[in-house]
Amino acid sequence: MKRIKIISFILIMLLMISIGVTSFAAIDQTIYFDVQYDGEIKVNEEKISVTTLGGKETPQHAKVRIKVDVEGPAIPKLLATDTTGKEYDIAQIGYWGPSTGFAIQGDFHNETMVRSTYPVAGTYKITLSLIDVGNNNDLLAQREFTFDVKGEEPIANAVAENTTTELPKTGTSLLEIAIYAVVLVAIVYAIYQIRQRRK
Repeated sequence: MKRIKIISFILIMLLMISIGVTSFAAIDQTIYFDVQYDGEIKVNEEKISVTTLGGKETPQHAKVRIKVDVEGPAIPKLLATDTTGKEYDIAQIGYWGPSTGFAIQGDFHNETMVRSTYPVAGTYKITLSLIDVGNNNDLLAQREFTFDVKGEEPIANAVAENTTTELPKTGTSLLEIAIYAVVLVAIVYAIYQIRQRRK
């Protein structure tokens, strides 16, 4: 009987590992994440988001940290500043919060301003995961956020198309040349006639 229990336990463990269950901790439903941007996000324009970690009647967790995963056409800059005034690019680091973790409990609402710059237009997925550093990095809460980053606006062609309806006058016209030629011929002919009469 004891051998059957051991074999059953091993089979259940192998089944859980094969379907991807590596942590047995349940996700804490009392913890939540939120990320809010005001207006459109445009490529290469810094945009400030308000990123929130909150909880309601949350049991005590002494050492937690936020894991940051980014998927998209490029890695954005996500700059957050801690309480000492030091700035971190959490997209590059992959975490927010000290490596030793910080404590949460009860009702709380923590907001962090994040200065974001997306270098390439497209769709980005940011996953925030609250992990328990003091308990084998167990997952406590997780939420995915999808953002569409708009490309640069095309610059309107400032050169107006020129349509010529009349050629500008740039000197003597053909009519004037013709008149001068006729007058000159007439003068030459008159001089010729006068000389012919004198002979």
